[in-house]
Amino acid sequence: MALKDQLKELRAARGMTQETVAEELGVSSQTVSKWERGLLSPDISLLPKIAILYQCSIDSLFQMNAVRGIEHRKEFEARILELSAQEDWVGVYQAWIQEIDLNPDRYSNYPAVMKHVVRRQLFDREHIRQMLALADRAELYCSDDDVLYEIYRVMVELCSHSSNPLVKEKAKAYYHKIPRLCHSREIYAKFVMEGNEYRRQIQENILYLIDLTECSVRQMVSAEMPPEEQIFFYRKAAALYETVLDDRYGGFYDVPLICNYVHISSLLSRMGCDGEASLYVNRVIEILERHISKTERDRISPLLFSSAAPGHASTERMCLQILNNMLQDDDLSEYEDSIRNMISRYTTFFSII
Repeated sequence: MALKDQLKELRAARGMTQETVAEELGVSSQTVSKWERGLLSPDISLLPKIAILYQCSIDSLFQMNAVRGIEHRKEFEARILELSAQEDWVGVYQAWIQEIDLNPDRYSNYPAVMKHVVRRQLFDREHIRQMLALADRAELYCSDDDVLYEIYRVMVELCSHSSNPLVKEKAKAYYHKIPRLCHSREIYAKFVMEGNEYRRQIQENILYLIDLTECSVRQMVSAEMPPEEQIFFYRKAAALYETVLDDRYGGFYDVPLICNYVHISSLLSRMGCDGEASLYVNRVIEILERHISKTERDRISPLLFSSAAPGHASTERMCLQILNNMLQDDDLSEYEDSIRNMISRYTTFFSII
């Protein structure tokens, strides 16, 4: 890309007018216009100011990154290794800052210096102030979400070590900017929470991951699969909740496990495996027995954070619907009496109409 096109694209990407650029650089808007039309090239003395204004390196203005980038990176990494071997941690920090000043648009450098600050416990006001400034700059201009989320993760830990309560609050803000699961927000809860709040968050994380995984495994099932293969996936999905529940009351979290058991029992019955099918029907009944037993309802898995989920239909209504669906399944007709008996008892106990 020619310099004129590069200058025009950088200005547009930052939502700046030619007049604004001219004012910032101390030139006329006509001069900026001529740069972008290729009629004039910026004076060499203005290149550092242009790079700072557009948050890019001088090399990138002239598309020299590909030519000089590899060689420069090798030299820089060798310098960092040398300083580290000398345990010159101040020198390492300054080298990273200088590298970022030279290449402010290479945002992948930002997490490295932030991690250095954390490892060397440089939690004084000035270091944290500079890291916050880098994070703000990246948030404004970095278009690589993976790099941005890595910056957020490091900043959570860094800010959590500050003695300044306002900076500690920023740790929570960065924490909530990290997406769940794919960017590992869950493991950073320890930096922004404590006590019961932290425990509850960990329990919620466990259920979130289990629920997502169980749902994904069930989605592997297709009607075109042989029954044996469908059963394989339903059993794997069920095993996830079996691990969490550990034969204890799960309330809302019993529902996906019961659904898997119903699918398995229906498929087994269709295959003529009546003994195994009966086993899974009985497992459904046993779970519902726990729902109507005060003693069993008090035995809650320590991995659960709640026995109910706000905004959803009640657990009891969902379970009753599952029982009614079982009655409509011809493959489970052999167990009609047991199912009707459970429906009667369950409806009476919970006063469900």
